[in-house]
Amino acid sequence: MSPATPAAATTAEVGPPTWGRPSRRRVVLATGGFAAVVVAYAWFVADPVSAGAYAFLVVSVANVVAIMAGPVVHRARPRHVWNAQKAACAVLPLSFFSGLIPVRIGPLSILDILCFCAYLLLALWLSLLWRQVGGGSGAATFLDTAALTVGMALALWILVLGPLVGGSQLPAALVGVLYPTIDVLFLVLCVHLGLRLGFFSPSLIWLIGGLGCFFALDVYTALSHTMSVTVQSPAVMAGYLFGLYGLAMSSTHPSVVTSTRRAAGRHRRDGRRTVLILVSITPAVLATAIPISGPADSMVRTGLVLLILVLLFVRLSKAMTALARAEAASHERATHDQLTGLLNRAALFEALTTRLGVDRDRDRATALLFLDCDDFKHVNDTWGHRAGDTLLVEIATRLPGVLGPADVLARHGGDEFVIVSSVGHPDEAEALAQRIRRAFDEPVRLLDGRVHTVTPSIGVAVAGPDDDASAEELIGRADVAMYEAKDRGRARYVVFDEELARRTRLRAAIGSRLREAIGEGRVGLKLQPIMSGPGYGTLVGWEALARWDDPVLGEVPPEHFVPVAEQLGLICDLGEVVLRAACRDLANLRRELARDELVMSINVSPAQLLQPDFGGEVRRALDAAGLPPDSIWLEVTETLLVDEGPATRETLDGLRAAGVRIVIDDFGTGYASLATLLRLPVDCVKIDRSLVARLGSDDDAFRQLGAVLDLVRSLGIEAIVAEGVGDPAQVDALVALGCPMAQGWLFGRPCSVRDVPAAVGAATEVAS
Repeated sequence: MSPATPAAATTAEVGPPTWGRPSRRRVVLATGGFAAVVVAYAWFVADPVSAGAYAFLVVSVANVVAIMAGPVVHRARPRHVWNAQKAACAVLPLSFFSGLIPVRIGPLSILDILCFCAYLLLALWLSLLWRQVGGGSGAATFLDTAALTVGMALALWILVLGPLVGGSQLPAALVGVLYPTIDVLFLVLCVHLGLRLGFFSPSLIWLIGGLGCFFALDVYTALSHTMSVTVQSPAVMAGYLFGLYGLAMSSTHPSVVTSTRRAAGRHRRDGRRTVLILVSITPAVLATAIPISGPADSMVRTGLVLLILVLLFVRLSKAMTALARAEAASHERATHDQLTGLLNRAALFEALTTRLGVDRDRDRATALLFLDCDDFKHVNDTWGHRAGDTLLVEIATRLPGVLGPADVLARHGGDEFVIVSSVGHPDEAEALAQRIRRAFDEPVRLLDGRVHTVTPSIGVAVAGPDDDASAEELIGRADVAMYEAKDRGRARYVVFDEELARRTRLRAAIGSRLREAIGEGRVGLKLQPIMSGPGYGTLVGWEALARWDDPVLGEVPPEHFVPVAEQLGLICDLGEVVLRAACRDLANLRRELARDELVMSINVSPAQLLQPDFGGEVRRALDAAGLPPDSIWLEVTETLLVDEGPATRETLDGLRAAGVRIVIDDFGTGYASLATLLRLPVDCVKIDRSLVARLGSDDDAFRQLGAVLDLVRSLGIEAIVAEGVGDPAQVDALVALGCPMAQGWLFGRPCSVRDVPAAVGAATEVAS
């Protein structure tokens, strides 16, 4: 029997559709249709000649009409896909009257010929459906369609035209066997269609059910032919009504319109190759199994089989070529940066490893230059990420112009680029770094005609022939040198040398021992006095300075271990240790010196201020030491207040409202000093030592510092500390300027808490 199947509506990719409960009207129609099929089936079995035959005919035609009308009612698109389906259905009513024409062509009756015509139309419909669902055409679609057409032509030649030309007759049993074979083919096509769509809709499930019914009946019919049963049972004939009912339900279900919608995000499983093998190989097998009826039959069969093999070979060759191209494109995506087209980080490591080995064999050195764009974040923040991408692409375009043909250029990530070059002498690496710097001299044109001059910070590392450094180690050295270049002022290059190596090893050693030192309480404090009063002879309090004396590393300066603590995420733990120790030491000193007015100034890091419970941490440290909130000063830099945003300022406002004093440290070195003072009420300002150092030797410094003091006082801030006081001339100048407080080595170097009482007396003597 010829399955009339629903097809496509649109190729838009959507998620797997959902269907709610069927409407009451649809339930009534479906139930009524099934009841009609059951009645017609029973009537035909009881009376297959007169009234039962008419009932069978009426219900069959009604189902065929429903199959043809269903897609039209539901407006399934595109329409041209349904034309072949409608034509195939139109052939079916003709087969109902085939008994009136007692004509046979060999073993084929008019019914068989009409069914084969329906199969050809169905094959055309399937080709259109593949193209619609697949969303493409071209050589692959043409080859698939051609192979399908040739396969069907070979089957028709073997079963119909071959016997006529050769004069032989095929056994009728072969015709019967052909029906279930084609049913299996169409069932496989439906399963693959569901896999390609990404879901099995109710329409497709009904279709598979109807075809399954045809398959079961056709198998029984084929067995009957094999057993020489020439008269078909009315019960078997009437059973095809249930198959037609399944196809009618498939075509009339609303989900028929989703037959060509692929599920979004689902991998489309293409069954084209499997279908091609089934359609093409099955006729070829028949061509070898069925006896040849004559020379003409042999020639045509041979030609069609060879044509199928050629089409399959070309199709598979194209598939392999496409696979090779896809693999090449996949490798390109895996090894190259999508934005710039340069090698990515993974490919860089592979290329660098290879280059190191080759250069060692050739007794040459491998130079690696690690490049980072200065202030790249400013470009993104000011003009947007599109401008940043434009800048990166421009850099990737310029750099090859200053490199050699064998040099490797890669994007390491973000705004970082890496250049690998073979050199005979380290001086060649520095010359390459200079050429790269000059490549940045010309401004880059960004969006809307804007231009921007970007500068690079470059780290250079060279591995000689005897250096067994790995690719990762060499990149690490250049990375360290790049950050050193930034620390030295940016827009320059730095070569990784023994001094940098020593400092790197020191940082690594610090990092490996710092966590343990913080946990075991081996980080202590030294206190530096803050003086006030006439001639700065009165002790106000101290600034708490973290100190670490390691049993292995010795005394580690804070400028070394504090940055490492920030890098390792230990700065908050370190800050908490310093905060609690400072409060504890202040409480002890107040009792020992019998002076409850003494204060302790404590430096606070940005990470501490960003902690949600930093205010609670401060209060707990004060309560543990039995101190009032105004006994401690928290020192923050003005640049911190500008960079960290409103969350930091809210934390400081809360602490100040609780009574803790807020101090701006290193005032005069930032870029928004006045704005900071206007925006955030503070209790004290510490003037940076750079403004104090020239006092007594430079008249301009005296006037400049006087202007700063006047500015601070004009904002209502009277508590001012001059830092870095180192000689009496500076004291005289500060007294003349009316600076209320001073701090520096002149009044005492930082000392441990047990040495403070003696140091207090020494500081007073210096002031007097």
